[in-house]
Formats: sequence, C-alpha cells, structure tokens
Amino acid sequence: MLPMTDRDLIVALGDTAALAEALSVSPTSVSNWKGRGIPWPMRPVVKDLARRKRIKLPADFLTTKCLP
Repeated sequence: MLPMTDRDLIVALGDTAALAEALSVSPTSVSNWKGRGIPWPMRPVVKDLARRKRIKLPADFLTTKCLP
C-alpha cells in the first residue's frame, strides 16, 4: 500500500471546498496544497480535523513532509 499523500488526505477530508471552509481558508489555497503540500503551520489543525473524522494519518505527519 502506498503512503497517504497530502492530495489523498485533502480528498479524504472532503476535497477542496469542504476543507477550505473547515479551515477558514480559500479554496484556491487548499487546491495549491494538492501540488505543494499542506503548509507546516496548518498541519496541527488538519491533524485535529482528521482525528475528528477518524482518518488515520501517517505517524510522521507532523514531523516529515508528506508527498504533495
């Protein structure tokens, strides 16, 4: 099984518009994260959202850059 990418995580969290609304950021920003990766300052917030939605993240999500 391939590791979860940031793109995979964004889709699992409801895709661009839903994640943007949940994080109070623009959909354009979230769309850019699919190619550039989720920015470090947003990772703890995304981790909490994933936990609430019962989405399993890679163990190193907060310490290692995931693939975009």
